[in-house]
Amino acid sequence: MEYKQLLAKCMDLCSRREYCQSDIDQKLRIWEVPQATIAKILKVLSEEKFIDHTRFVRAFVNDKLLFNHWGRIKIRYHLVHHRIEKEIIEEGLDNIDEEKYLQIIKDEIVKKRKATPRGIEFERNQKIARTVISKGFEPELVFKLLKSEQENKNYY
Repeated sequence: MEYKQLLAKCMDLCSRREYCQSDIDQKLRIWEVPQATIAKILKVLSEEKFIDHTRFVRAFVNDKLLFNHWGRIKIRYHLVHHRIEKEIIEEGLDNIDEEKYLQIIKDEIVKKRKATPRGIEFERNQKIARTVISKGFEPELVFKLLKSEQENKNYY
């Protein structure tokens, strides 16, 4: 494909959903586009605001939190993998509504508690904590919520 076709195809992709530079760069490499052409296309896409890392981070954080129920740790890890600047990542993570975040952790705890057979309460809580922490939630928050849940006897 020639430059104009590639640019049009990338613009079309970016108009359908949020992409970051590394995503488009990867697609262009798969299509075996020369590095000089990739650089030109990425420059135009950024200048024309088809690619905007702040917008990408906002959408990524929102989607992964609400739909995948990922915690800040896992979201941060994946954004670093996308080669997003640290300042933009932190800004996006700071915009998470704390009440909504804590409610998602509580919901994950309740969901896992229902799926975990009764037994020794300590072992059951450890299984729940491991599962929720593996989704990228901060261990100190998970243990704090587990403890408060246990003190209030707010579980099944």
